[in-house]
Amino acid sequence: MILSIETSIHICSVALHDLEGNLLALHELHEQRKHAERLTLLVEAVLNTTQTKFSELKAIAVGSGAGSYTGLRIGVSTAKGLCTGLNIPLIGIPSLQAWSLSMIDLANDLENQALEKVEKEQKIKTKYLLCPLMDARRMEVFTAIFDTELNYILNDTALVIDEDSFGKQLSENKILFFGDNEEKLQKCKAVINNPNAIFISNKLPSAKEIGKLAIKKFNQQDFEDLAYFEPNYGKEFYTTAKQLPVTNY
Repeated sequence: MILSIETSIHICSVALHDLEGNLLALHELHEQRKHAERLTLLVEAVLNTTQTKFSELKAIAVGSGAGSYTGLRIGVSTAKGLCTGLNIPLIGIPSLQAWSLSMIDLANDLENQALEKVEKEQKIKTKYLLCPLMDARRMEVFTAIFDTELNYILNDTALVIDEDSFGKQLSENKILFFGDNEEKLQKCKAVINNPNAIFISNKLPSAKEIGKLAIKKFNQQDFEDLAYFEPNYGKEFYTTAKQLPVTNY
């Protein structure tokens, strides 16, 4: 089994998957600045829910950023500590890529609907891309662009959003934008103001996607060096999402 941790934003998320990729448990806390005091409790809750022993874990996966300096530091330190104590490998997963995984089904559905219209009207097929917008204060975001195979179109970067942002990509594709701060997402929508830009609310990073991507890396024996692995901090930022209760699955 693989235990996964995601702490790149205000959410503290822990998941457990079996080696076939099935989600066994997910515990999340949607509350700011609670990672340090709650992360290990969530790990224990996930293991207790599934009656799993630490000795049964085969690897620990962790979101490697970009994102919150404090959140990533706590998540990665916890993951490395578990790996060292249990003598199991560490798997690093880019947080923006894992977040985009949660949007693939929607993008494929929209692309199929567009394809049906194309076939009727004999137009050029529209391609849908995925673009997470992680709040980095003011009008800056941590972002990247992926296709629906999770290949990078634009590598992880910090970007100040203005009316010219993503202009080339939007001229040729539809892009699904999604963010961790609803107010910031709506500001970006107003600034970008492009008919090919589709903004999706209420889609947040989760350890369940970290775990899904970790299965492939585990099978390929693609592990991190515990001594040298560091997250992609980008820059420290703060979130303003309201507090929500713990959600258990």
